[in-house]
Amino acid sequence: MNQLVTVAIPTYSRLNYLKEAVTSALAQTYPNLEILISQDPGKDGLNKPIQAWTRALMSQNPNVRYRCNSYNLGLSGNWNALADAAKGEYLVIIGDDDRLLPNFVETLLHATKLDAQVAFSNHYIINSQGERLAKETEQYTRQYYRDNLPPGKLSQPQMWVWRNVIPMSAALLRTKDVQRLRFKEDLNTPEIELFIRLVQQGVGFVFVPEYLSEYRVHNQTATATGLYNERLVKYLLPIAVPAEVEPYKRRLLSHLMVNAVSRCLIQGETKQAREFLRSEYYPQVQKKTPRSLIQRLCARIPAVVGYPLYRLVYKLNKQL
Repeated sequence: MNQLVTVAIPTYSRLNYLKEAVTSALAQTYPNLEILISQDPGKDGLNKPIQAWTRALMSQNPNVRYRCNSYNLGLSGNWNALADAAKGEYLVIIGDDDRLLPNFVETLLHATKLDAQVAFSNHYIINSQGERLAKETEQYTRQYYRDNLPPGKLSQPQMWVWRNVIPMSAALLRTKDVQRLRFKEDLNTPEIELFIRLVQQGVGFVFVPEYLSEYRVHNQTATATGLYNERLVKYLLPIAVPAEVEPYKRRLLSHLMVNAVSRCLIQGETKQAREFLRSEYYPQVQKKTPRSLIQRLCARIPAVVGYPLYRLVYKLNKQL
C-alpha cells in the first residue's frame, strides 16, 4: 500500500471550517498523501484570508498543494478541476466543512484490495460547531440503506448504487476514473450520476461499515438553496437498467420527479415540466394530490400564464 492518495478539498470562503478539514487530512495514519486545495473566487475575487493561510501552510508542508480558479467553477466544476490536478492514484473529495477520521484513507485503501475501485464507509453527522449528532447519524444511515448493506465487495452494485448508498465525502475513487468520466457540471449533487456510470462500466464497489468521516450539516452548504433535481432527472431517465434494478431506479426517480417538475415550472420550462409529468416515473400516488393538480394545470395552460401563476402559488405555499 504505497500508492499516492490525493485528499481534494474545494473551498470558497469558509476559512474556519477549511482549517478543520485540512487538519483532519494531515492527521491521516496513511503517510503517502497529498492535500490539494482548490479555491473558487467570489464576486470580489479570491477570499484573501484563505489564500494567505493556504499559501503559508503550503510553504511549511510539502504535502499540501494549493490552486485557485480564474473564475467560479461551482461545486461540480471545482471537483473536476481537483481531479485534473490530482497526482494521486486514488482520490478523496470532501467539503471544506467536512472532516476525516485519522484511519479513513488507510482503511478504505486497504478495502480496494478486494478487487474494487471505489471504497466507501459510513459517516457521522456533525453540526455547525462540529458536534456529533447521534440521532441524525442513525437517521442518515437508515435513510441511505447502509444499515442493511453487507460489508465487503457489493455483489449487486447496480442495485445499491441506484439506492444512493454512497456518500461522496466518505468515498475513495480511482483518480483516472473521475478524469475520464467527469462530474456533470450543471449538477450540484453530481456524485450519484457518476457512480451510476461507473457501475455500468463494471467498476467494483466495496463497503466498509465503520464510521470514518464526519459530514457537516448547516445552512451554508452548497445545496442549502435547493437541489437541481430537474437536471439530475434528465440525466438518469434514459439510462437502461436490468429488470431486477428497475424498481430501484423507479424509486429514486419517483422521489426526485415532483420537485423536478416544480423547479421546471418556477423557471418557466413548461415543456420539460409536461414531459416529466407524462413520464412513467412520475409517482402515481401523487397524481391526485393538490400539488400535482396545480403542477398539471400550470404546465398545460400557456406559459405566459402558467409560469407566473405557479411562481405565485409557490411563493404562497413553499410545499409545492
